[in-house]
Amino acid sequence: MTGYQINFYTLQNRSYQNQPVAEWLLEKAQLMGIRGATVIHANESFGSDRHIHATRFFEQAEQPVLVIMVVTEQEAQSLFDLIQSTDMKLFYTKTPVEFGVIGE
Repeated sequence: MTGYQINFYTLQNRSYQNQPVAEWLLEKAQLMGIRGATVIHANESFGSDRHIHATRFFEQAEQPVLVIMVVTEQEAQSLFDLIQSTDMKLFYTKTPVEFGVIGE
């Protein structure tokens, strides 16, 4: 199959509707029937604001979080339509990919 790998970049302390953005994205993807998503917590990053966001021993609120999904073109459009209907500002990358399952 062909589709897209979509990466959403956020921080642990960012929320939408009283829910962390990463959790919100996972929940919506699951409800939409998207096959899977992965959340990766990073140690350090910086964004367009040039501010370093990092996990520190006592403070994890600024921990960078990456949510990865591989979706069909229709799933991508539906997901972006849903996000667009909110007041959420969310940086993403969208890369064309071929995907499938190999083996048993």
